[in-house]
Amino acid sequence: MESGENVKAGGFLYRALGFTLATGLEADKVEVLLLELLYKTDYSDDFDWEGVILCFGLCARGQVKTVLGVLHDFEERIQESEQSWQIGAWRKDHPWRRETVKGALMVMYSRVASCCHPQMLLTHVDNPITAKIIHHCYSSSHTTPGAHRCAVPRRCPPGAPGWGGGSVTLHGYLGTASPTPCPDDALLEPRAGDPPLAVTPEARAGGLKRPLSLSPLQGFLYRALGFTLATGLEADKVEVLLLELLYKTDYSDDFDQEGVILCFGLCARGQVKTVLGVLHDFEERIQESEQSWQIGAWRKDHPWRRETVKGALMVMYSRVASCCHPQMLLTHVDNPITAKIIHHYSSSCQDICLKLAFMKSVVQVTDAIKNIKDLEDFQFAPKVTLTGIVMAIIKAEPTDSLVSPVRTMAMDALSYLSKLKPFYSTEASSELMDISTHSVISLQPPGESNESIKTLYTNALRALEQLMEGLMQRHLDPKGLQEMVHLLEKWILSEKEWEREKAVNLHLRLMQIYVQSIGVCIPLKLGQFGSLVGLIAPGTCDSHRKTRLASMDVLASLLDLHACQTCSSWGASKELELEKCKEDLQDSDMEKIFGVSSRIAKVACLQFNCDEVVSLVQKLCENFGAMDLQHDKASVTWICTFLQMRVKELEDKVAEILGAILVHLPVVDHREVRRLLIEGILLLAHYHQETVLTVLLRQPLPMESHLTEVWLAVAENVPFARTMLHALMGRLQARFTPRANAASKADIWRLATVDPLMTLCTIHLLVERMDWDNRLLDLFPDLIYTLLLQLGSSQGQEVVSPVLKTWRLIHTGTLPEEVTLQRVTIRSMQLLFRRLKSESLLCTLEEQGVWTLLESSSTFLQGVSQLARLCVRSPEGCYRQRLSELALRGMASEALSCRISSTAVCVEFMSDPILHQKKLLKRAVLMLEKGAEQEDEVLRVLSLRALGNMALGAPRKVRQYRKLLLEKCVSSLRGPGVSTSVISEGLEVLAKVLVELREGDLGSAFNAISEQCRAFFDNESELLRLKAFILFGKLAQVVRISKKHFFKQEVKKAWVPLMLHCQDPCSDAAQACVATLFQCLHCWGWRALESSADHSDATAPKEMTGFQMTLCAILTQKKPAILYNFLLETMTYVKSNLSRIRIAACNLAGIIMKQMSAHYLKKLDFPALRNSLQELQLDSDPGVWRAALETLNILDTCSQQRLLASPEGIA
Repeated sequence: MESGENVKAGGFLYRALGFTLATGLEADKVEVLLLELLYKTDYSDDFDWEGVILCFGLCARGQVKTVLGVLHDFEERIQESEQSWQIGAWRKDHPWRRETVKGALMVMYSRVASCCHPQMLLTHVDNPITAKIIHHCYSSSHTTPGAHRCAVPRRCPPGAPGWGGGSVTLHGYLGTASPTPCPDDALLEPRAGDPPLAVTPEARAGGLKRPLSLSPLQGFLYRALGFTLATGLEADKVEVLLLELLYKTDYSDDFDQEGVILCFGLCARGQVKTVLGVLHDFEERIQESEQSWQIGAWRKDHPWRRETVKGALMVMYSRVASCCHPQMLLTHVDNPITAKIIHHYSSSCQDICLKLAFMKSVVQVTDAIKNIKDLEDFQFAPKVTLTGIVMAIIKAEPTDSLVSPVRTMAMDALSYLSKLKPFYSTEASSELMDISTHSVISLQPPGESNESIKTLYTNALRALEQLMEGLMQRHLDPKGLQEMVHLLEKWILSEKEWEREKAVNLHLRLMQIYVQSIGVCIPLKLGQFGSLVGLIAPGTCDSHRKTRLASMDVLASLLDLHACQTCSSWGASKELELEKCKEDLQDSDMEKIFGVSSRIAKVACLQFNCDEVVSLVQKLCENFGAMDLQHDKASVTWICTFLQMRVKELEDKVAEILGAILVHLPVVDHREVRRLLIEGILLLAHYHQETVLTVLLRQPLPMESHLTEVWLAVAENVPFARTMLHALMGRLQARFTPRANAASKADIWRLATVDPLMTLCTIHLLVERMDWDNRLLDLFPDLIYTLLLQLGSSQGQEVVSPVLKTWRLIHTGTLPEEVTLQRVTIRSMQLLFRRLKSESLLCTLEEQGVWTLLESSSTFLQGVSQLARLCVRSPEGCYRQRLSELALRGMASEALSCRISSTAVCVEFMSDPILHQKKLLKRAVLMLEKGAEQEDEVLRVLSLRALGNMALGAPRKVRQYRKLLLEKCVSSLRGPGVSTSVISEGLEVLAKVLVELREGDLGSAFNAISEQCRAFFDNESELLRLKAFILFGKLAQVVRISKKHFFKQEVKKAWVPLMLHCQDPCSDAAQACVATLFQCLHCWGWRALESSADHSDATAPKEMTGFQMTLCAILTQKKPAILYNFLLETMTYVKSNLSRIRIAACNLAGIIMKQMSAHYLKKLDFPALRNSLQELQLDSDPGVWRAALETLNILDTCSQQRLLASPEGIA
């Protein structure tokens, strides 16, 4: 190359092109290039004019004939016709003025002559070279600038500093078509993707990008050089030229930077290894040493700023990838091409220019790979790294402003990356879409006056849609659709209207992509349709008109898709209705819009099956509170519309629907929305009572405010509230009845387990809040009885806060003190009695402490008896029959607690004539008979007591049921393991029954009763002794002729215990014993004894002693043998466990011994008697050993009398 040539890139381009054309290409291709160069040259520009002359001269060194032929052809073409487009070149105001071109042609001929081979010069110097110069000189004005250029030295000769530079800033894409196209021209034209986007100096400040274009000549020069280097020279020469081009390029000049990138790309078509080697060599050289001259390139004030060069290198690598042969691309794309791009970006300051260059490079590389036809299983290894960098770029973009195309290009890059293997997983796609969506949707729309920002905004939305479409291509199935919709959901529910509008439009675009790509091939998943509709449906009432209309379009798309997939009827009338609704949605009156939304819901409802209705309601409920009041109103409008139209069909889905409503009801703040939701619950309850009741009762305690609100709405409707009270009572009573097999789905819910405490709280709430003008007399007995049963079932157990298994959650916290089974039940009962409005009854209940008795497990049955007794005696007797019927029904229950409570109520009713009057006595007796046979002690006692009360309520029926009564009572007195309470009750019942019976009615039971009575005289239980004494006295009153002899013997056997127990430590037993003793006197048949008896104070020791002495005196006279036996029997009581009985036995023994005749004294075993009495001297009770000492003295006296009376004693 000539030493005087310019060091600038412009001069280098002309020289390099001329050199390569002279040595590297065939003549026909050289001809095409030179001819196009002549057409593209601006001959009015001295730099271009000098450059093309230089190029032609250098080319003539090896292609002189071709050069001369091109010049001749050009001369002819520009003069062919005045009608051709080139004719304008000769106009004086055109850059190609006639004289200018002629001057340039003369100099070109002379430069050819100066540069060509001497032998070729001698051949052509006369003609055509000199001839053409003469021709052009004489055919033009000699004073033109062209002639002047031929005659005088050049003002800016080749090689002078600055030559070929050009200072004009040009815009547009590189290169234009040749004016005379030919087959070889295509090799020089830009390929798809060639036009680059560079960052201008203005853009560096503002962050904007704009397309640049070289002038036609500049573009041609770079393309021509790249083309010729790719095909015409050896690799070593190409390397030298490319390296020099890299050094000479001013990278701060965007036009030069774009040109060199274009040249490298074209060169890579045939010299890819050389190009990559040159780039690598250049990168190493400019970083060799601080002492090297290249180090200045990194200074910020140098044209080769670090970031500028790195950006240019990234784009060069990507252009190489886009231009090289596919096979070579696959070999080098991972390393070095992509690796270098990543390296240069990661090691830079990553400003806007670098980001744009990086993403432009990613797009070009990925697009080049995608355009390869036979990729087979090619895996783009750097994809993960590139994706991470692009995502970081998007995240770094501000979400409140849009000042650059960075996020748009980033999303474009992701779109291209999504098409290459390895493909993004569903999770990765979701993450990419989420980040990109957040980056774009959160942007506020630009103002109308800012056109540049509007363009950026529009491009960003377009890029987001394209990214969504690209990501969807790999996941075109219901799951992929749901994932994308899920990402948009938070924006669809945004409080900002511009975010909602963009999100809904994206949703619409998503549906269009899905329908166009997959259509009816793969049906949506079960419940997915309802969920999709539930998300978008409230948007039909959005405050923003465009959002409403877009929501309507999404709904229409979903309905069409579902109708096609399910082959359901979707006639023209429905489509017309939806179109009419869409028109009406443009109205500004929100009330009308809500009505239109309801109409849409009615049309859509017909397309839903029950499962889809559930998912729709769930989705609508989930979004309560997410936006404004209008959204919530729209949601509840759709819910109510669907329930009204489909409630009868939803039997299997009621629980799920109600569960969804209840879970989200607490977040609904607006009263009207809450009211409508509760009305929906009541509508479900009206048709599916048992299911709704079960779900409500499975909610947690303490009862939350929203649940309380539901029950208050129930209470306002008195007829419905009464129905619900019946159902609630049924739930409590179900625990005490045999479990039945479910015959229907309603039975399944009715028999489902619910928490009794929640049920009781609900009953209390309804009873408290229902209209107090309604006394609930018809429900009173059922409620009272049910509550008593519930209270009875909780007795004897440790009452703790239960763990409530609810429909959606588990409540494990400690409940308040007042929320217990006993307290809630008792408060409910108190409310019921207050509703009767009977002050006297309320006062009696308080005075007798009924509520306190009921609350304690030890006094519960006593409280039940008191309550039942007051109900029986109450003036409001209209409910007594119903209560008695309920008690009899409860006595047949399998639950022991129910039978016990019911029997306790029956005890009081048996003492009233109502059972006999209502013909319920027989049924009651039969149930009590079974109860008396039970093993449970309490139930047995209550059953016996109730049977005994027959003597009070229906005394005339005692004789009718005497056999049953006597049998059950007698059997209660004997048998293994019979408890004291049962025996006591049996004795008491017999005492009641005997009053209504005659001697003949008793039969053989008389003997058994008498014997059992005597057996309990000495029992340790004071109660049994008391009841036994009373019953024995009743026997003495009943006995007549037939049992007189037998009973007389029984009296003799019982006489000693009776006389002793007149001093019983239990005062009641002692009094009863005295009464019985005197009632039995007539059995002796001694009038003297009967006349001597004084009942006034027979339990006093002195009076009893006098009576005993009288009795013994009479017995000594009339029945001395009996008196003797009495003494022996009395002495057995000195070992009694009761000290009072031991004292009485000592005293009675002393009295008997005093009254005994000498004959019977002789029969006594004095030593044994003395030992027994002496043992009592050690007794802990002083009264016992004093009484024993006195009796011992009497014994000694009697012993002396016996000795005196005996023959031995006289002797």
